[in-house]
Amino acid sequence: MEQAAGSVRTIEAWLRRTVPAQSALDGAGLVHRLDEGTSGCIVAARSESAFTELRSAFSGEPSRHAVEKRYRAWVAPGVRERGQFALHFTGRHRGSSKVSVSERGDASTRGICRWSVLARSSTHDLVDVELVGPGRRHQIRAGFAWLGFPLASDGVYRGLPRDGFDHAALHAHAIIIDDDQVVDHDPRFGA
Repeated sequence: MEQAAGSVRTIEAWLRRTVPAQSALDGAGLVHRLDEGTSGCIVAARSESAFTELRSAFSGEPSRHAVEKRYRAWVAPGVRERGQFALHFTGRHRGSSKVSVSERGDASTRGICRWSVLARSSTHDLVDVELVGPGRRHQIRAGFAWLGFPLASDGVYRGLPRDGFDHAALHAHAIIIDDDQVVDHDPRFGA
């Protein structure tokens, strides 16, 4: 996505510019966000009613829609073949790029992830990660770092570099809404 001088380089700005009908919707219809540098799937509603319903589903509120979010990530080597974490993610002081992670906290800060290893190498393991329930800021990145397996090229959480990545090696691989699946394949994350 090219950036014109003085413009904001966001998916929201791009939607407003290229799909004028999206401008009438809050946030250009985007029902969830990705961390800066994360590639892959994102959902934008095309009507106010769809926006409201999908926003509730992505936020973990009662909804008539079932949502599943799957990611691919390159993490430090040695992570268990399969696993899960249920941790609490809270903001730090103003201006901090990190979040704090703990085993205890309020229900509103809880984030759950399940993973399975897809491939292993001497420098990193490729994992498939399911985000269970609503996502929290840096949930996958901070959670794996807290476990001792930071994402490749994640300078914020001290991940070791990996060729081909300027940011954390994290990709929103699939979003499934009511059994309808959207998949984005990125060759850096396997098939």
